[in-house]
Amino acid sequence: MLTSPAFAGETGVSLSDWGGIGLLQMPNARMAPDGSMSGGLTALGDLHRHYSISAQLLPWLEVTGRNSAYPGYYGLSEPGLDLKLRLRREDEHGPAVVVGARDVTGSGLDLPGKGRFAGEYLALSRRWWDVDLTLGMGWGTLGEAGQLRNPLRFLGGRFRRDRDPSAWPTTRGPKAWFSGERVALFGGAEWHLPVDGLSLKLESSGDRFRAQRQDEPGFDPGSRYSVGLSWRPTSWADLGAAYEQGRRLMLRLSVRFDPAVDADKPDRPPPTIGPRPSAGSALSADAIALVARSRGLPVRSARIEGELATLWLDPAGSGRMPLAREVGDAARLLADLAPPGVERLRIVTGATGLDAAAVTLFRRDLERAANHRGSAEEIWQTTQLAPAAEPPPDWRPSLDLSTRLVATFDLAELGTPLVQRTHTDVMLRAEPMRGLVLGGGLRINAPSDLQLLDTNALPAEQPVRSDLPRYADRRMSLDHAYGAWLARPADGLTTRLSAGHLEEMYAGIGAEALVQPLAARWALGLDLNHVWKRRPDSLLGFDRTDARGTGHASVYWESPGADTTTALRLGRYLGGDWGGTVEVMRRFDGGIGLTAHATWTEGPDGAQSRFGGRMDWGLALVVPIAASGWLPVGGTVETAVRTLGRDAGQRLQQPLPLYDLRVPGGVGRLAGTWARLLN
Repeated sequence: MLTSPAFAGETGVSLSDWGGIGLLQMPNARMAPDGSMSGGLTALGDLHRHYSISAQLLPWLEVTGRNSAYPGYYGLSEPGLDLKLRLRREDEHGPAVVVGARDVTGSGLDLPGKGRFAGEYLALSRRWWDVDLTLGMGWGTLGEAGQLRNPLRFLGGRFRRDRDPSAWPTTRGPKAWFSGERVALFGGAEWHLPVDGLSLKLESSGDRFRAQRQDEPGFDPGSRYSVGLSWRPTSWADLGAAYEQGRRLMLRLSVRFDPAVDADKPDRPPPTIGPRPSAGSALSADAIALVARSRGLPVRSARIEGELATLWLDPAGSGRMPLAREVGDAARLLADLAPPGVERLRIVTGATGLDAAAVTLFRRDLERAANHRGSAEEIWQTTQLAPAAEPPPDWRPSLDLSTRLVATFDLAELGTPLVQRTHTDVMLRAEPMRGLVLGGGLRINAPSDLQLLDTNALPAEQPVRSDLPRYADRRMSLDHAYGAWLARPADGLTTRLSAGHLEEMYAGIGAEALVQPLAARWALGLDLNHVWKRRPDSLLGFDRTDARGTGHASVYWESPGADTTTALRLGRYLGGDWGGTVEVMRRFDGGIGLTAHATWTEGPDGAQSRFGGRMDWGLALVVPIAASGWLPVGGTVETAVRTLGRDAGQRLQQPLPLYDLRVPGGVGRLAGTWARLLN
């Protein structure tokens, strides 16, 4: 497993029964393509039904939200959050190595048998030509075969404690990680057959269904060995069938999305640069702005003064092209159309009146590059970056109509394996003057099954979001209607004041400030809000007796290129509970966004939020869509898995977060995509 001269690289990964990348019942050390997302259903005979959505949140981190239905006395399903972390990537010197766990949180009620799927593992994978071999060690449910003693037992304490699913309370969650008297080895092979997308899997499992044998004394777990097929007929489908434990048939149906393959990436050619026009034939600034808009560039204004020509871009208005590519196209257009005396080309980036940076390039550098005598790297050496201090000579008011199609799945319920909500938002946003934003949204709700939420069983006296079914039952409702004033009182400081119906369930007033120096990879934010609960049976009414104060201090850290941002938020949530949120935000070509968050609080009034506990988490994939025959107005499609109807850890869904407005035109995004300046 450690060395092989026939190393062939890591390709052709497939999904496991549990939703993440793996063999059948057991995981392997492989990862999906960065930013990809998958979801599906697995049926294992008459034993288990796994509903799952998995995302490759980071190149080294896989996150899977899962809910499993199984025969049991309590009629409850088993939600779980599964993680896999890569410790080492496979290369010519050794195998890929991962560490991971199923049901890492251990949330839910403490009943006998709960936590029956919780387990941790260490796995290695090595590939020879078309055969991928895996060897691993499992704890918890993955180690029930128990061939070996726990190698961590010398640490004492909990590492020696038996993980009996029938114990009160159950041994699951962080306190039970890598504990247990015994561990087991597991492994298998995946042979990638000559048929494209088809592979054969053989597996030896470490799971002996201990909880099921306790529920049913006559239950036969069968063999440890399983065999199956995985087939990926298209880029978006992944199918599986297997004969497992020598007695059960497994069928799996999954869909997958890979932003590198399935994204709709606009591919307009960059503007050409011809000889400089004569003084009499050069276009005016207003005419250049019109030409730029006709070519799809989000230009707000233009100005020509002496040897300097300036275009103001609003990259948040498009978002489907890399920022440097939009800046490069705008600069090339200026170089082609500006009067002959213009030598410096300045592009100012920003959104909704919040200018982020001014990028100044020399016209002769772009002309050399157009004649293949220069490169983006050489242009970078002479490029000047500065805060955008000067406002545009005029402000072009805007009126944007867009749509948002949202399908949300809740896999964290105990009473049902799946709850879904689908709705379409038609949104209108106006900017009548610089800094003033007016927004409104009409929500059209499709049929949902929110009545199956666990929170409906024990209604809260003062709900935060556990009364969500009352808002979703209406066929059509007003999602938001607000006004906001945005300002940049100093370099690196932006502010926002908002008032109105800020989201579907709350109305009120709010203020936010964000500090981010020009070239800094960090930012600090503070938002404070005073809101009232909106009445679900009224268009504009709200309950004046149900006032809530909420706010958070946030720290943002950007990766080089600003394609990944990690945010840590600490503060007071809508239920009055105090806690923190960790959020990871990714962005890919084509404007695709992948986000994940996890929140832990003390719970409203210091108590748990009904069945859901104190934790709130979610994953969301957002894909831009252009206007088409079936959707005449462009917008986004969002697929999300998150907890619905919880009262703990609930943040206000602010329609204009400052960081989201600033980062699309920031220096970090510009520098990170600079290689795309010319193509």
